[in-house]
Amino acid sequence: MSNPVKPYRILQIPSWYLPEGGQFCKDQAIFLKKKGVEVHILANVMLPWKKYGKKALTLPWKSFTSVEDGILTYRNYYRRLPGQNKANIICWCRRTVKLFDEYVKKYGKPDLIHVHSSTWGGYAAYLIKKKYSIPYVITEHRGIFGMRSSLAKDSFIPMYTPFLKKGFSNSSYIIPVSDQQIPKIKEFLTNDVPIKTISNILDTSFFHYLPREPRENFTFVTVNGYCEEKGYDILLPAFDLVCDKMKNVCLRIVGENFGQEGFQEILSQCRHKDKISFTGWQEPDGVLKELQGADAFVISSRVESQSISVLEAISTGLPVVCTEVVPEAVVSQNEGYRVPVEYVQALAIAMVKMITNRDKFDSKAISAHAASVAGPDVVTESLISIYESVLQLRSL
Repeated sequence: MSNPVKPYRILQIPSWYLPEGGQFCKDQAIFLKKKGVEVHILANVMLPWKKYGKKALTLPWKSFTSVEDGILTYRNYYRRLPGQNKANIICWCRRTVKLFDEYVKKYGKPDLIHVHSSTWGGYAAYLIKKKYSIPYVITEHRGIFGMRSSLAKDSFIPMYTPFLKKGFSNSSYIIPVSDQQIPKIKEFLTNDVPIKTISNILDTSFFHYLPREPRENFTFVTVNGYCEEKGYDILLPAFDLVCDKMKNVCLRIVGENFGQEGFQEILSQCRHKDKISFTGWQEPDGVLKELQGADAFVISSRVESQSISVLEAISTGLPVVCTEVVPEAVVSQNEGYRVPVEYVQALAIAMVKMITNRDKFDSKAISAHAASVAGPDVVTESLISIYESVLQLRSL
């Protein structure tokens, strides 16, 4: 398809952003820029009081521009109102629209808005479209749309429905990162909106294939901070069962928040805690080192859309043991084993099976699979095709 408005500018609006996650948004912008697409980011970063406390008061109260890794970023910090869920949605979206007004005065209108997650950038983009007639597309990252656990299903409360319907139904394109999200997304559609699954982007030149030397202890690694969604109350009991059967096995956990009371209670009941080690939060270099030092990756999540950590693992050639929240398009029988959610025994059986059959997995083929799913060229070319199809329709 020919480019109807070249050059054009894309404005990304993430529903959450650094330092509160959202690295995937910046990564996508960086690789799109390498393809010649002008990309800016408008980030209204919501700060939870529970996490930041008085520190939230020390951050700038006015919006400001910065250039981060070569990407122009127009940023604002929104202080979340404790216990006011609906009010936060409305206030955050209104503030995002105001931020957009300021952005337009400085830089002019973008040709297209790319929203990252419907909650609640989708609704904010709908309000902007009403005011400026600028089309938008939504990449849906939220794992809850996969509906693979009771935790995911319970996340959709009636209050959210009007916001989700407006956001999804008025978009020009919906881009889930997993096919598993599509059925739930369609429940909120009142218009016929095209949908195409496109993976999160991964720097496969950084997370590259790594040859590994045989080691005395079979090492599982996981790269996820502690929260209910990650299912550590499933992983640690499963690891106990594995240790009961296999002597030379250990578990490396990369991430933060493991000092919380909830995790400490889980850990206190683990019979083989001496075989578990914690690295704390790691920069990408540290994550890569941990992946290189492991024999397999394990993830016990209740909720995932796709899992960046799994993509990073398979890109280095690691086979994976995971719950079925990870799409089969990412982890098939060639890349590892998928088991039902919240099933301790099934996870343990799969981990033992991985120890026994590790040499049957082709690490180079696993790495190549990651590139075919999430490699920068694959993802950016798919996104650019969607951008240009939307802009071409707009120009008619």
